[in-house]
Amino acid sequence: MDPNLTKVLSVFLFLCLKIIYLKVTQVLFPTSDFRHPVTTPALLYISQTLCKCPVRSLQDLTSGLVLCSLAVEYVSLSKRFIPELINFLTGTLRLAVKDKSSPGHAAVPPFRPTGKHSDLLVLTDPESCESWSEKATPLAATQQLELSSDRDRDQHRLTCLCICLDLVKRCCLLYKDLTSFTHIFQPIRTLLSEHLPTQTLPKALQERHGEILDAISVAPATRSRLVFEKKKPIPLKLFTPKIVEILDYGKKRGSTREEREKERLKHKYKKEFKGALREIRKDSRFLAREKLNETMNRDSERKRKVRELFGNLATQEGEWKALKRKKKNK
Repeated sequence: MDPNLTKVLSVFLFLCLKIIYLKVTQVLFPTSDFRHPVTTPALLYISQTLCKCPVRSLQDLTSGLVLCSLAVEYVSLSKRFIPELINFLTGTLRLAVKDKSSPGHAAVPPFRPTGKHSDLLVLTDPESCESWSEKATPLAATQQLELSSDRDRDQHRLTCLCICLDLVKRCCLLYKDLTSFTHIFQPIRTLLSEHLPTQTLPKALQERHGEILDAISVAPATRSRLVFEKKKPIPLKLFTPKIVEILDYGKKRGSTREEREKERLKHKYKKEFKGALREIRKDSRFLAREKLNETMNRDSERKRKVRELFGNLATQEGEWKALKRKKKNK
């Protein structure tokens, strides 16, 4: 077997397995949860692929549309907004516009504003629309297309455009309740109403084109901007807050002059009372100290006199004993 063919088949099988895994994930696991350990990473993978992978061929565009259809199925219950999905569909519609210089449909990555890859859906032969018929696109179209002539390529371009319009219609029905619906789909509305020709498209695509414009036009009108009121509303008297100042020592103070004066005198009285107590305690300690000194002085004088008295008695007793011994010796 040719090695190049083997490489292509291996890549094709790898991409098919990816798409099958994503489809099986959507079938087996809940997609309406706010966060899920399986479906949330799968949806993030789809979003990153739609905004990071460049579109350089019809195969890349087909793969992106398959991922877009999977993304719509993922959020069909939760109605979660995916900006990468809307961006990819808008860029796909822009690929079908021949004149890229007109304002109102600026290109956003992964699409390029100019270059050879910016006209992938522009028809080379307008007569190919007459023989086009709507049919299902095989999964093999995401990797390898057998398009031998310009007519076959135009047929595939119309099929991609049909799939894109179907997805845009489903997104309109999905996000019609959003407050910003008009602003989100404004670029698509500009592309469809002003830049994408409908006369050269098949009748089925023209019907989808009109249905999408009708769905977008049904959206509510633009909202009024937020502005400040000319005059501030007068608050109710019952809800007027009472401003109470807090002093340094932690007591609340009234809002009237009499209450503030009363609070000031009360604080001054407490301060003077505490000062008087300190002075009284100091005087009491001083008097107690003086009384103790006086008592100790009296005790020392009494002890001195007692010692003198005991000394005199001892002297007298000694003299009496000496006289007594002299009498005995005689």
